[in-house]
Amino acid sequence: MRDELRNLLKDQSLNDVSPASFAQVGGVVFPDQGAAFSLADFGTIVEAFRHVHLPTYGSAIARSAKTSSVNSNGDLLTVSGNQVAVVQAIQITTTGGDPSIVALNLNGVLVSNPTADPAATQPVVLPYPLVVDVNSPLSVAESSADITLVCTYYMISQ
Repeated sequence: MRDELRNLLKDQSLNDVSPASFAQVGGVVFPDQGAAFSLADFGTIVEAFRHVHLPTYGSAIARSAKTSSVNSNGDLLTVSGNQVAVVQAIQITTTGGDPSIVALNLNGVLVSNPTADPAATQPVVLPYPLVVDVNSPLSVAESSADITLVCTYYMISQ
């Protein structure tokens, strides 16, 4: 990126630079007289942006882990706006004397169908990481009313 910027600015003065010359590299840049116009400063800004934003792209956001729960049927996890969550684990607790068959749905599509043992707490084995966004809530449909599901998740975008 630094070499591309150097080539775009080669042999140009502040008066020669047009915003169109930056369109290929990373968006339009508008230099002005008050700006510190040197390649070293511009390169430092680009590197600082990379160090702050790229290491977390798609990774867990620090201190964003939370839990969510639902009793019997309903939404186990919903997010809003630009939030994107990854489900780490789901646990089922039953208090009744009969087994319960639970349907975990992601935006209405069945992703897991575990059977909950009577009067027990057990983990749900997830077939793959579940990614939840505003258009794909994680919901529960089950066969009895004496059940609680808890999930733990973290954000990768908020």
